[in-house]
Amino acid sequence: MFVLPSPLTVLAKLNRPCKGLFWAGAPKCSGGACQVARELACRSKEDGGLSLKDLATLNKSLMMKHVHKLFTRESNPWTDWICYWYDEGHADEDMSCWRDIKKLIPEYRQLTVVALGEGETTSFWHDTWSEAGVLQHALPALYSHCLDIDATVAEVVAAGVLTAGDLQPRLTATASADLAVLDAAMPTMTLHPRPSERWLQGHRSTKKVKVFFCILRHGRTHTRASLHRHGALDTPDCPFCPGTPEDEDHLLATCPRLLQLWARLLLGQAPPTTARHAAEALGALFPALPGTVTHTVAIAVLWVIWKARNAMIFNADPQNAGTIARQLQTLLKLWVCRAPSKLVVEPLKVWCQTVVDVN
Repeated sequence: MFVLPSPLTVLAKLNRPCKGLFWAGAPKCSGGACQVARELACRSKEDGGLSLKDLATLNKSLMMKHVHKLFTRESNPWTDWICYWYDEGHADEDMSCWRDIKKLIPEYRQLTVVALGEGETTSFWHDTWSEAGVLQHALPALYSHCLDIDATVAEVVAAGVLTAGDLQPRLTATASADLAVLDAAMPTMTLHPRPSERWLQGHRSTKKVKVFFCILRHGRTHTRASLHRHGALDTPDCPFCPGTPEDEDHLLATCPRLLQLWARLLLGQAPPTTARHAAEALGALFPALPGTVTHTVAIAVLWVIWKARNAMIFNADPQNAGTIARQLQTLLKLWVCRAPSKLVVEPLKVWCQTVVDVN
């Protein structure tokens, strides 16, 4: 039987004539004609490369989009076809294209974070959906005793606990300790009647945060007071403080529900009176760091406050000072990973840990 080669293999071979055309103007070129290694040439110009396209990497990125569509249950002819043949079991064997896509799923899970909805497409062990991170790594001893490593969050939450059929008959002391930790956390695991949301770690909020801050600077944030002025709401009152209008300063700085948070963030200083005052007070915590770092801290704090408020209103998710502080720590860790190497960000990491550790 004739078997088609893997698309990744084909595209890797197509890089050869591309390299020859660029360096020698011919279908092939010798090693001496290549002035820079292919990997360096494919880097962006900002990173010292030539911004050449590696076809195998480009194709892998495009295939990742297909994987993302499968996990988000996006309905289109391709995902419907894949689900019919492979998810519903109509295919007798896997085709090469499906095998290549399946190989990308573990990497896709490592790159993405999940905001739980119904939990039916979220792996209990392999996805990042809890504050503990990937449970396979957080509870390695228990995972080594698990018989159903492909269980979804929906299946485990529906059962309420890992049953005897899910684990090997005898557990080690370490695995038993991991199981006790998991059992204690199970009552806090709640699902919502909506599709789970996925995003790339460190990339989901970048553009949204820029838009949010631009809108905030121009006084166009959709607060309840703003929506009331435009006739979209019957009352301008804050949903947590009846009788007090929810403008930008109240939402981001003076709302009483934020008092404990500001006590954590500002280390005993008086709480801010306006959103601008909050940004200035946060920047003053790091006088020795460049303005870009302190500016990032202010944006991150205002952003997580805004997201926490929306989660409480639209999803009925409780958001206390500790929860918001942990979200801030996670967000800043992702942003710090993308910071230029010349910036000193260690004080920022220490501050994040201090904020989270406050009782």
